[in-house]
Amino acid sequence: MLIDTAEVLEQRKLYNRMPGVSFGNLCFGFMPGFRDFDTGETHLSLNSDGSIALVHTLDNLPPEWIEGWDDQGRASELKDTVGAGFIRGSEFYSLDDLQEFILDD
Repeated sequence: MLIDTAEVLEQRKLYNRMPGVSFGNLCFGFMPGFRDFDTGETHLSLNSDGSIALVHTLDNLPPEWIEGWDDQGRASELKDTVGAGFIRGSEFYSLDDLQEFILDD
């Protein structure tokens, strides 16, 4: 599924307001995702319509990964064993993993 330019620009505005997230991640094949560290299962971050998101969203994650919902019924809190990171190919990189890459000389 292709993402149109207007959507990319709108999501880029979100990136610019989020510390530790680089719009350039996509250029290197890093897609926002989540991992359940107990099971090793991973999921890409998806928009509410099921398309791949350019930012971390809780929409469309497995219900068993969700600890809380907001007043509109949208996921608002993850289980303690689920963490955000990036998926590149078949590998998952936590935010801590990526921070180590940045610090390596």
